[in-house]
Amino acid sequence: MSPSSPPARPLPGPFRSAAVIGGTHGLGRALALAARERGLRTVVYGRSAALPDADGLLPRSLDLCDPQSVRTAPVDVPSPCYVLWVAGAFLKKPLVETTEDEVEQLTRLLFSGPVLFLRRLLAEAEGPVHLITIASSSSWKRRERESLYCGLKAAQATFVRNLVPELLAAHPENRITLVNPGGLAVPDFHTGLALDFGAMMDPGEVAEIIWNIAADQRRAFTEVQILRSREPGSEGTPEVSYGARVPQTPEEPGAATATGGTAPLPIQHH
Repeated sequence: MSPSSPPARPLPGPFRSAAVIGGTHGLGRALALAARERGLRTVVYGRSAALPDADGLLPRSLDLCDPQSVRTAPVDVPSPCYVLWVAGAFLKKPLVETTEDEVEQLTRLLFSGPVLFLRRLLAEAEGPVHLITIASSSSWKRRERESLYCGLKAAQATFVRNLVPELLAAHPENRITLVNPGGLAVPDFHTGLALDFGAMMDPGEVAEIIWNIAADQRRAFTEVQILRSREPGSEGTPEVSYGARVPQTPEEPGAATATGGTAPLPIQHH
């Protein structure tokens, strides 16, 4: 946070620590730093989190692609706590060109690894938990050559929605926030792609929006879309709306309407 930035908003409620699954790069790192600014004892999980963190975060080594690491990584996060599921990687490739190893590794990183590690964290929690899950607008948007990535992000979002009743049964103060962000200016995430990162959202700005949403949340479950503006002069500005989105048709834009199909329903704005 720069000296000219406004102070971080305090977080109400009992939550005084945070565990960030995938907090070493990109949006995960920005969320972890913003958690620390809010006075949370912040534990960061990741493959490159083996050494002491110069920013005052508490590193814990975790390789979500390694089943043994998922089973043995420490889960000594004090409760009540925020748990942030942010770990991710991108793959843009036709399915028939995707190797078996790529399918297995991406599935472990984006879905099965975090689910198994989250299972351990929740089992150890002694008080309420606020789960903040970073899925993607790719869970409902029409994409090309991204079927595996989009499918795993849709699975992540659906899993979290259906986890809500279990978490509320476990503790009435549990909270769940599902965030579907659009394109972020994280070059390491989009390796090998020629993209205009100046027209994409700043991870630090999006992290502040997410924490402010968490601070204001009173309902058990909130789903939010954070999409980048494409208006001339405002490219990359985050636009926030609430509620789930109807999946886009797989045809070219406008094809469904032209052939008599139904257009997506409008979302509910907050």
